[in-house]
Amino acid sequence: MAKCILCGRTLSGFTLGRKICVWCKQHEAAKRGEDSGYQPVMATPWQRRDAMPMLITQAIFGINVAVFIGMLLSGVSVMGPSSSTLLTWGANCGLYTLTGDWWRLLTSCFVHGGIIHLAFNMWCLWSLGGLAERLYGRATYACIYLLCGVSGSLASVLWHRTPTVSVGASGAIFGIAGAVIASIKLGEFASGTMADGVMKSLIAFVGYNVIFGVITGASDNACHIGGLLAGAALGALIAKLSPEPRLMPRLGVLALVAALLAGGAYALQRNRAYGYYLIRASQQIEEGKTEAAIPFFEGALKIRPGSDLVHYHLAHAYWTKKDFASAERELQKVQAVHPRDAEVIYTLGSIRLDQHRTGDARQTFAQLLALDPQSAEAHLGLGAVAFEQGDCTLANTEYEQARQLNPRLPGVHAKQGACFLRQKQYDEAISAFHKEIELSGDNPANERSLAEAYSAKGMSAEADAALQKAEKLK
Repeated sequence: MAKCILCGRTLSGFTLGRKICVWCKQHEAAKRGEDSGYQPVMATPWQRRDAMPMLITQAIFGINVAVFIGMLLSGVSVMGPSSSTLLTWGANCGLYTLTGDWWRLLTSCFVHGGIIHLAFNMWCLWSLGGLAERLYGRATYACIYLLCGVSGSLASVLWHRTPTVSVGASGAIFGIAGAVIASIKLGEFASGTMADGVMKSLIAFVGYNVIFGVITGASDNACHIGGLLAGAALGALIAKLSPEPRLMPRLGVLALVAALLAGGAYALQRNRAYGYYLIRASQQIEEGKTEAAIPFFEGALKIRPGSDLVHYHLAHAYWTKKDFASAERELQKVQAVHPRDAEVIYTLGSIRLDQHRTGDARQTFAQLLALDPQSAEAHLGLGAVAFEQGDCTLANTEYEQARQLNPRLPGVHAKQGACFLRQKQYDEAISAFHKEIELSGDNPANERSLAEAYSAKGMSAEADAALQKAEKLK
């Protein structure tokens, strides 16, 4: 590339005519006393250390330290916080990030996995941040730092196919290193002994840390490389398109990279998040938070709208929430694809019965019985309809047929017990509830029903014991 004939700086590839850089033109104009708005030639950033305080670097440093102090005050281990603790404080993990916790892409850059991790990263930040801040200016430097941090977090999620917890400022710091390397290599400070020394130091820093991460496996090299590449791209674009700190060109460069990162995040979510949504929904259901699972099922459907499995589980979640209309709507979508699916038909009938739509429920269970005359579930549903209508004789007849077809059918003994209890046949009710407990295991609802039967028979001690057990099972 062409060099300035006066100072030796690298010139743009599009420079025509006399080979003089913009800085020397400014300096010559100033010497001639021309009122052209030119400024005196500027020293390279590493030679003007007092030109701009390290305000942004100090702020970033302070935030990282403050977050770690907050973690310590909350009881977190000083040397090695657990993964669950790091997630609580905002760590990055594909399972959570791609299923709605997008803020983790940024917050993870201010969380560290122990005092040694923090100390090393802050030493690197302090050593490199001041140079970058003087080179780019406060606003541009802050944006580069944050964009590189987000890029490193995205690269970590992309690389790790299984959910992996990642924290630390190193992705952003690698990005700053990449930006400075690109600016020195491609920008106006591409020549000179000092520039060569800075370049060698930065390349050594990057190389050492990448090799150390590969050998030890103790660091997230995907995050490092993601930040480094974003920083190099930003540094190169700024050097070529916006070497002077003008607002609109700088905003254009930053907006371009931000848009590319957003597009990458969207593509990554579409490719990877479906399974993660189902995992998070299952976690919520296992914790008894069925309603909290609904947004995750809905998220999975945005990626795969035709998933019958998700529609079915979402219907159950809505049913638990007593949003019967939504539950029925989701089941009808499944039934449209699988019109003879017995489980779908039975669930649909049960939802209609819960709305006291006994006619619709009876028709649905009858449809199931027509498809399979040996369906114990169909008789169980028809018995529930008869019980809802107050006909315990017919209900018990249906329940007995269901029990004969499938003696281990869940719920059949409990429903028989409810019929006996309504008919004041307390011994039979108690026996039926005990059979249900033997078959299905301990259940609060069965214990409460058993307590009601004991109480109706005057067995107060047994009733109290059953109620206490029901409370413990909640």
